[in-house]
Amino acid sequence: MYKLHTIENVNDSTFRLIAVASSETQRNRSNVGCLMYANIQPIAVIVCNENGAYALDMYSSRTSLEDLRRKIPELDAAIAPHLGAIS
Repeated sequence: MYKLHTIENVNDSTFRLIAVASSETQRNRSNVGCLMYANIQPIAVIVCNENGAYALDMYSSRTSLEDLRRKIPELDAAIAPHLGAIS
């Protein structure tokens, strides 16, 4: 199973930093035993401040915040206070 999710790292009154990661898990069961594989990989960082919200990829280049919002529905609630000033 593959999933994108957010992890809020910093949140104060003026600044919010949200990490976006992908996780993948696989499980195989047989007569002999069970094998499990898990992988977590960083995808992007979302920076929210009084000027708006923007996303950076892992190379510090701007990436599409709209694409991340489409892929991660719970992201809208996290950045809602900053949506009026998206840059």
